[in-house]
Amino acid sequence: MGLQQQIATIENTDGTTCVTVGTFDGVHEGHQALLRTLVETANRNNTRSVALSFRQPPRSIIDPSHQTPQLYDAETRSTLIEEQGIDTVQLIDFEAEIRVMPAEEFLKTLQGSLGMTHLIVGERAVMGHDRKTVDEITEIANRNGFALHTVPPVIRNGQIVSSSLIRSAMATGDVKSAADMLGRQYERGGRVHRGFGVAREMGVPTANLQWSRQLVMPAKGIYATWAKLPDGRVLPSATYFGDNPTLGGNLGTFEVHIDNFDEDLYDQKMSVEFIDFIRPDQEFDNVDELNQAIQSDVAKINKIFANLKPPN
Repeated sequence: MGLQQQIATIENTDGTTCVTVGTFDGVHEGHQALLRTLVETANRNNTRSVALSFRQPPRSIIDPSHQTPQLYDAETRSTLIEEQGIDTVQLIDFEAEIRVMPAEEFLKTLQGSLGMTHLIVGERAVMGHDRKTVDEITEIANRNGFALHTVPPVIRNGQIVSSSLIRSAMATGDVKSAADMLGRQYERGGRVHRGFGVAREMGVPTANLQWSRQLVMPAKGIYATWAKLPDGRVLPSATYFGDNPTLGGNLGTFEVHIDNFDEDLYDQKMSVEFIDFIRPDQEFDNVDELNQAIQSDVAKINKIFANLKPPN
């Protein structure tokens, strides 16, 4: 389905829109600055704000060997973008027609189909098959009668906030830096399924969550997390990402333990927000040593949450 068909369903009641386009993986502080500018520009001009988000990162389509794990799935990204106050968020497939479309043709399509009068982009943006820079996009805007607004990058600790920098932070367990760049705690969830029951036998029952291999794998180890339950409760928890080396190996385990909790969550969806990294994954000589380590982890995590209030 081409670009025009994909955006044809967007309702445009007054005939004009302010638009931004990108993947927006993470919807981090840099993306949020751009989206705020989109909303402010739309409000000033009494028009609608529209964010077009590529369902798949264009680079992964152009170069199939480059499959970078994403921070969020497309639907979660769409929700996070909408929460910034955007009137319309549309997921776009980066299919064959768009892949070979020059920037000017792409933008003229947005003008014709959405009544785009303002385009919001980052200062380092490039657009189209011909990879037009901001200076060149400015020329396109002048020729075609729409306004271009550029947004500078957001700097944290001397570095430009980017999705790749957040992925690197998560890969080392630095969830605090990731949260600083995201403007929120990193959240990950899945459907609860039945495990082998070993943790329950050790006195630390866990909810075993399914997770997508297409999303970022945090550093293997133990984390202090807020567990967000299906009924809306938010409780302190210990979360394990790893391979269970002491128990013979179980690749990609995602387990959540909540103290003094023994309710049935099977087949329900829940998520966790990452607060702190406790220790890396490791293999112990026996189950007793593993159990002692887990008890120590839980005690440390309980101390962390002693003075924290659950997120709203």
